[in-house]
Amino acid sequence: ILDRGAEELFCLRYLASLARQAPKQNGRVILLHGNHEALNANGLFQYADPRGNDEIEVVLGKTLDQNKSEGSQRWRIQYAGNQPSRWAAFEPNGWLAKPLYSNMHVAAVVGKTVFVHAGLTKVHLDKYDGIEKMNQDAREWFLGEYPDELKNDDGYKFETVQEVIDNANLRARTASKTMPECLGGGIGAASPVWMRDYSSPADSQPRKPHAQEMLDECLKELGNDVQRMVMGHTPQSQINAALKGKAWRIDVGASKGVLNGTPEVLEIIHEGGENGEDVINVLTVDGERISGGDRYLAEERRFDLF
Repeated sequence: ILDRGAEELFCLRYLASLARQAPKQNGRVILLHGNHEALNANGLFQYADPRGNDEIEVVLGKTLDQNKSEGSQRWRIQYAGNQPSRWAAFEPNGWLAKPLYSNMHVAAVVGKTVFVHAGLTKVHLDKYDGIEKMNQDAREWFLGEYPDELKNDDGYKFETVQEVIDNANLRARTASKTMPECLGGGIGAASPVWMRDYSSPADSQPRKPHAQEMLDECLKELGNDVQRMVMGHTPQSQINAALKGKAWRIDVGASKGVLNGTPEVLEIIHEGGENGEDVINVLTVDGERISGGDRYLAEERRFDLF
């Protein structure tokens, strides 16, 4: 959602509203952390849409002024002109940390499916002590307090411009150094919010050697008959399945800030088929329900014939 256009807060509010409504229908909405949530939490806004910055300022700016500096804008000084409202909203212990980001997950298992932004490996599960520990570490990081030298809402401690810049840099370094590894990385990194081992290149089998073995090991380690992984991060032309139907790549670049692709939804009906098997379909904006088997990559459909 973040860095993808002019309606970031609108989308977050919509998802939060769905999350509140879902339990009334015996449902649940689970939101996942992605790499752009991690970037924004660290004050890295190089991918932010200027219109999104405007939306955040209009929606949150005055509220932040009132709550941080009793109506003044002195609290903004500590952010050194780097989108103070955006930074204050998305950083650890920021305006949205407790109501939103502390309730999001790095990964989640629902039925026989594990969901994650970019991918998950057995190495992740071993290194970070499993999904629950990753989720806990991310939650605690977003709720954590900054040290006193970074609490400068009154803005009076600074005497020079360089002091302001140095303090803002310290703010970014502090967030980066304390961020859980499961949220860390950058382009090409191997973390659950950055890796592309199962999803790149788009619409094709992964080029990563041993990707099938990596995925199989991860699913086996998860146990509980987890049979597939659903991921985003790497835009595809349409929802598709690779690696013997175990890697579902569902990012279709629907946002105008990405590919302006045609939206699709992956539907998984838990134990809805014969012998208790899951039923998988792709739902389209035209009202079609396409069998998941028809979205296996072509070479995988040929494999299934034998």
